[in-house]
Amino acid sequence: MWAHRELLEAVAERAGLDPPDAAKRPAESVLVGVARRLDDTGRDALASALPTQLATLVRDSAPLRRNDDKTPFLETVASELDATPERARLLAQAVLSALADEDGPTADTVRSELPDDFRDLFAAPGDGPPPDRAASAALSGPTDLTAEEVSAALAGLPGWTGDVGGLERTVALPPGIGRELRERITRVERAMNHHAVVVEHVDGTTFRVWTHARGTVTDLDVELARRISEVIDNG
Repeated sequence: MWAHRELLEAVAERAGLDPPDAAKRPAESVLVGVARRLDDTGRDALASALPTQLATLVRDSAPLRRNDDKTPFLETVASELDATPERARLLAQAVLSALADEDGPTADTVRSELPDDFRDLFAAPGDGPPPDRAASAALSGPTDLTAEEVSAALAGLPGWTGDVGGLERTVALPPGIGRELRERITRVERAMNHHAVVVEHVDGTTFRVWTHARGTVTDLDVELARRISEVIDNG
């Protein structure tokens, strides 16, 4: 069985992450995403090669109704990690190539159950800085907000409520207009590479935003909330 620290160090080295603990969430996202595309035998084989915590997540993962190809998989990883698709691809390669080096037979079993376009994800990332690393090195990342800063931000976001754990707004979207507004919001999300969690219920549509990688509200969430409101209020 792969030791937890060794796994994180292997993934961190391939993905250019520092410290190694920064590899924890990418490893979880990638391995659970893969496990959901496996049958029971493949899921058990993968879990048996992993440390206890990851093995439990893999065994408890809910199978997909259909075996989606690589693109939806990478989109999910990107959304969960607040990363670009290019960065999600590199992280997936870092995790799966580390698995292939550590336990070739298990990697072969997993790979055989996935669509053919997953095969290149089991190859280590190429030389040079990881995607987004060089371009983003000079840019500051999202800034965590204090409770006071969140309250101040909400004062400028009519209709939104929340705290440091997340912001949300519920609106009633008429069927025809609602679809158009949702499409425009999706384009905003793609442009920002940041996404809201959308929940449909009898009272309307709720948009919830927080920075998943931080587990808290950041300035990026405030900006996304503002842009969502622009679409809704000017739609």
